[in-house]
Amino acid sequence: MITLASRNSCTGCGACNNICNHNAIRMEKDEEGFLFPLINNDLCIECHLCEQSCPVLHPDTNANNEMPKAFAVWSQRDRIYSSSGGAFSAFARMTLAENGVVFGASFDEHLHCRHIEIQDEKELPALRGSKYVQSEIGDVYKQIRAYLKENRKVLFCGTPCQVAGLKRFLRKPYNNLLTLDLVCHGVPSDAIFQSYLEKLSRRMAVKIENYEFRHRDGWGFAPAVATSCKFRPVYGVDALYMEAFNASAIFRRSCYQCQYAKLPRIGECTLGDFWGIGRHGIPFKHSIQKGVSLVLTNNASGETALRRLQNTFIEERTIEEALIENQNIIHPSPIHPERESIISAFLNPSTSLSSIRKQYNLSETGIKNLIKEYAMRWHVFNFVKAVYNKFKSL
Repeated sequence: MITLASRNSCTGCGACNNICNHNAIRMEKDEEGFLFPLINNDLCIECHLCEQSCPVLHPDTNANNEMPKAFAVWSQRDRIYSSSGGAFSAFARMTLAENGVVFGASFDEHLHCRHIEIQDEKELPALRGSKYVQSEIGDVYKQIRAYLKENRKVLFCGTPCQVAGLKRFLRKPYNNLLTLDLVCHGVPSDAIFQSYLEKLSRRMAVKIENYEFRHRDGWGFAPAVATSCKFRPVYGVDALYMEAFNASAIFRRSCYQCQYAKLPRIGECTLGDFWGIGRHGIPFKHSIQKGVSLVLTNNASGETALRRLQNTFIEERTIEEALIENQNIIHPSPIHPERESIISAFLNPSTSLSSIRKQYNLSETGIKNLIKEYAMRWHVFNFVKAVYNKFKSL
């Protein structure tokens, strides 16, 4: 009898699906749209490889640094095209320059988020930008194993549970593999995101062609939608998906007890935004308006890779500063008390965004939030933020 991780603890990493040589496991959506393994007993031979590959059932011993080094990083070439400092793009360029393969999350033409591979710098834009929705792994772990056995260098960037799934699937370390785990708040399902897009499209009476969770015209700017090939930011009720995300209201159940939101981290490096840099006692003598990446080097391989990046600004900071405004490095997000009903409302095609916002009070309130929203609408947010950061760094 095969026993996989429980519904509350399964992360949907896909390791069990990838390891099964008899195609007896497929990933199926539950009622909230999250992927879970489903076993076909007619095909299963009970070899138990799926159980052995599960990082929830068999967490690997983590020998990474309990106190990693923290760095402020940005790519000189990629900063203006990225959600923060473009550190991922710098790692990707280095890998591609060495005839390597890069794996990361990308939107397809229908705005479904899936992990894909690229082998050319021209394909890099597809992997840039934050994507606050759980990506579908598919058979990516099997592809990575094949490249590693060919002695190709491989870069994999994903949520910590996906990095753990890959490492458990591989069952042994590879010197030609570099993994980057993301500072993750939690992941909504693709179904929730698709339902939001449908509601937003009806509300705006336009076809949404593309979506950016964080517009790249300034660090921390509002989400944006593309209609008629032109991006425009969205605010208030139109940005309700991100408001629900920030309220920790639409995540997978396992996210609220994430075993990877701690030190030591699971990847060779950890990537995130260096929120609050320069505001907590250690001055930062550079402009942050175009974004600053946070990179934690969790072992010697990670630090070696960081030091080899080309055309990249790198400054070591303290881990204490990095943690102040990045609590998800060491703590899972708290569950929203109305999570189930909020997800149900998002998935209900007859429930509007305005009614969800009114019923569940998901939006931040107060004068500070109002000033922030109107500063973004009037395109003075970056100026106001620069003045604020300058004052805090004095």
